[in-house]
Amino acid sequence: MKKAVVRQALPVILAAGLLWYVLKDIPLAELGAQFRQANYRWLIVVGLVISLYHLTRAARWQLTLQALGYRPSLFRTTVALLAGTMASMIIPGAGELTRCGTLQRTDDIPIAQGLGSVVAERVIDLLMLGVLIGLTLFLEFKRVGQYIADLLTPTLTRITSGGQSRPILIGLLVIIVLLTGIGYGLFNNQSFRQHPLAKRIGAIGRNVGTGFLAIRKLKQPGLFIGLTLAGYLLAFLTTYILFFASTQTRAFPPSAALTILTVSSLGGIAVPTQGGMGTYHFLVSRVLMLYGMNKTASVVLATFFHAAQTGFSLLFSSLSFLLIPILIQRKVSKRIS
Repeated sequence: MKKAVVRQALPVILAAGLLWYVLKDIPLAELGAQFRQANYRWLIVVGLVISLYHLTRAARWQLTLQALGYRPSLFRTTVALLAGTMASMIIPGAGELTRCGTLQRTDDIPIAQGLGSVVAERVIDLLMLGVLIGLTLFLEFKRVGQYIADLLTPTLTRITSGGQSRPILIGLLVIIVLLTGIGYGLFNNQSFRQHPLAKRIGAIGRNVGTGFLAIRKLKQPGLFIGLTLAGYLLAFLTTYILFFASTQTRAFPPSAALTILTVSSLGGIAVPTQGGMGTYHFLVSRVLMLYGMNKTASVVLATFFHAAQTGFSLLFSSLSFLLIPILIQRKVSKRIS
């Protein structure tokens, strides 16, 4: 119980700490001025692009579910995905379980196989993230190098100056070797493999594997690839169009939006917080500084970008939670009739 509380509280504490660190020297008047001066016509366009992004992701997920033999409608798949988006804003990592649980309630799709299909999506997304990183390095090599140096130099200097680098590396190596040995020993222990818990975990793993391997059975692999590319294009356009909502970023090149997309995606994996809270503000503000903005302006703009995207996602996700009970009731009514 205590571990669960700590696990849920840690992302909140981390997000609050990062937000405080980023915003502690920023006048609230500057934030208010940015929101008042924003071009809300462009924000409406951003909202439309975000809605298309969620629809594209749902259509791609629908294809992997069809490969498993399930045929939820695009509408119900979208509702489930948006429910997962809302859940991930509350508890990082809860989105996948929530959207699969939602489809189980509306379409009787087993959670384990649903999670397997999500794992397959995540593998593809990691490959696409690698492509984004490569493209960003190609287009903005100098700025990316400066960005990494600005982030790591203080930490590396502190470690090496204290002469602690070698003990830390040795300690990490010892931990990795120990964990590997323990895992290998448990895997080869017959009594452990016959334990009910181990059997249950194995059954879940096989179901997840079934869902993951479903990607090999796609009936329309070309459409899957196209939807994947379209999703990343829409994610890029979301940031690029946001540039036009502020006079300070209107002249920024498209490569700046690509850098922000790459950095924020990596940050979401490395430091997961609710909806990227704190992580996005810190990392993206540093990106904006590379394009000539001062610290205050960059933090204000990063806060504005995050608020706009989160606001639209919350709006769509909230609508999905209103629709879920209706969809469940419809399913029940069909069974009775």
